[in-house]
Formats: sequence, structure tokens, C-alpha cells
Amino acid sequence: MKSFSFADRGAGRYVVGPVAPFDQKNEMFKRPWWDPSMADLGEKFYHAPVMPRDQAGYRLKDFSLVNAAWRVENEMAQGVRGGRMGLYDWTWEGKFNFPRVPAGLKISDDEACHITGAVKRAATLFGASLAGTCKLDRRWLYKPAYMITPDGGKVTDNPIPDEFQYAVVIAVEMDYRSIQTSPSAPASAATGMGYSKMAFVSGLLAQYIRGLGYRAIPCGNDTACSIPMAIDAGLGEIARNGLLVTPEFGPRVRLAKVLTDLPLRPDRPITFGVWNFCMICKKCAKKCPSRSIMHGDPTEATHNISNREGVRAWHINAETCLAFWAKNGTDCANCIRVCPFNKPSGRVHDLVRWGIYHAPRLNPLFLWGDDQMGYGKRKI
Repeated sequence: MKSFSFADRGAGRYVVGPVAPFDQKNEMFKRPWWDPSMADLGEKFYHAPVMPRDQAGYRLKDFSLVNAAWRVENEMAQGVRGGRMGLYDWTWEGKFNFPRVPAGLKISDDEACHITGAVKRAATLFGASLAGTCKLDRRWLYKPAYMITPDGGKVTDNPIPDEFQYAVVIAVEMDYRSIQTSPSAPASAATGMGYSKMAFVSGLLAQYIRGLGYRAIPCGNDTACSIPMAIDAGLGEIARNGLLVTPEFGPRVRLAKVLTDLPLRPDRPITFGVWNFCMICKKCAKKCPSRSIMHGDPTEATHNISNREGVRAWHINAETCLAFWAKNGTDCANCIRVCPFNKPSGRVHDLVRWGIYHAPRLNPLFLWGDDQMGYGKRKI
């Protein structure tokens, strides 16, 4: 059952004014490193000890699970700090460890023109749940970038050569059962696994492209904004909760990308009814513990410098969101947990997705049914 159609424009459909590249130091996770008004919040979120407590989802076993899930990201990639190392390294010396192929080889121009399918198959082989391709829209590149270093944070150049005109965007599914425990630690472990898998998949995919004789830059949350690129690559639409919603997994995904000079065949953006459904749903706004998600219509008005100007959307107040994370002792995924699009594939769920796309007048009925079935309730 087809539950989407192709759109004429990707993330540009949400742009209503001049959009400059986003200064990454204004991202909420970076502001505590330089913004004096965020210093106390930064101390609580990044440095204050978090003591386990005798409560389901907050015990030592739960926090240990989170710590383990983040290990690949934290020790072998560090995309949340700025990337450019380990699995997110930008360079390769051209040496094949196995098999022992000589360095400097390159596929033919004719083969390069037909390689897109093989690249996406490689992404799924390495562990991507979804993979799409797009032309690189340079409005989505951070300029400048911001790196969190052992001695603080620093503004740094983001030198993406002009020859890098394409991107592969990958989505990694997060565990449905774990997300149902939000806002406690098992949900955070699902997030950590998403970030660790992002690094693994994009790092291997970049190496595959380099082995074809082209350049590739793997990145997670660093280097460029993932959500607009994922929209351009046909993976989904923006939602009230500020996240990408995919037809397959709703917002229950994490995103990474590989920028490259390999000529790829771009996928087409899609639409499948998210915007209209979000206009009436509001579940994420009602269940947000920090009241950081808007209840009203989308707008170009921003909350603070952590929002991008010139975009009509439901902007998230990241300041209050991060404040709740610090108080909670772990992160929060309530807006993912309660989203009606956040369900595993199945006959009934797929039928509802089909209905949201083909019969939007029935959206109030679908929303009522979601409530009656008790979806989105926390389970621990």
C-alpha cells in the first residue's frame, strides 16, 4: 500500500525568509561552553554527578546500560563533541587492510554514474535502517562549526570543498520497547545505541566510498544539520516535536550522513500527511515535561538563538528542554514515545498510515483510536 507521494521540494518547503548557515555554537548542547547565561545549566548537565535511586528506570543497572550503549560514540567517534576523529575521521591514507588492493584505484566514470544503488545497499549492510541520497544544500552546513575540546570549546572552520555536492543520509531505528520507558534511563540507552550505530554505519560507508576512489566525510550531529538533509534525501517530514518523522519508524530514528564528491542519483523528497496530522494531534506538546513544544500553529518566530531564523515550523525551546534533562539525570524521549507515528510495522498500523495519507479527514478518528488503544503510555 503506497502511503506517500513525492514532493517538489525538500526542506526548502519550510523556508519563508533568508536562511543563513547556522552557527553551530548556538546549538543548545554547545551554548553551555561559551554562553555565560547557560553556565549553571552546563555544570548541572555535563559535570554534576548523577546518583542512581531506587526507582524503576533510574537504578545503577539502568545507568550502566546507558553508559555501555554510548561507548562507540563517546570513545570512537565523538560526533556530539564535533566529530572529525575515529569513525568520523575526514581522511584516509588509501591503504586497504583486507583485501590487499593497491592504493589509488578508482571506478570508471560510467560505473560512478550507476553506483547509487550499491552505496545504499552498502549502508543497509552496515546497519542503516534507511538510506537516502540528495544534492548537498549548503544552507544546511554549519558555518562556522564548534568543537567541544578537553579544555573547553572553540569555533572552527568547516571546510567542505565545493566538489562535495552529494550526501548519503542514513537513519538508524531506535528500540521501540526501550523508548516506551521515557524519560528514564532505558530510553536513553536506546538513544545511545542510535548514536553508536550512527558512527559505525557512516564511518564504514565513508570508507566504502573512499575505496571507490572518491572522497567522503562521515558525520553524526556535527558538520551539518541532519534533519533538513534527511528531508532532502526523501526519508521523511518535519513534525511538531521538531524531529524527522519517517513513514517506517515515525520519529524513532537517529540520523547521520556522509558528504561526498561521488556523483550520486538524488532521491526525491516525500510527503505522507505528517504536517496536517500534527496540526490536530499535539500529543507531544501535551506530554512534554518541560513544556518546550509548541501547541499552536507553525511559525517563523523563534524562542532563542538555538532556533534557525527564516523557517516556518514548530520551533522547540531547547533551553527548557535541556534544563529538564539536567534535572532528570538522563535525557528524555517523551515526544517520540507518544507520537502516533511511532509504532512498529504491522497490518493495522500500516493501514492507519495509509489512511493518514489518503483520507486526512479521518485524522481525528485515527487520533481517537490511538488514545483508546493506550498507545504512547509509559511502560517501565
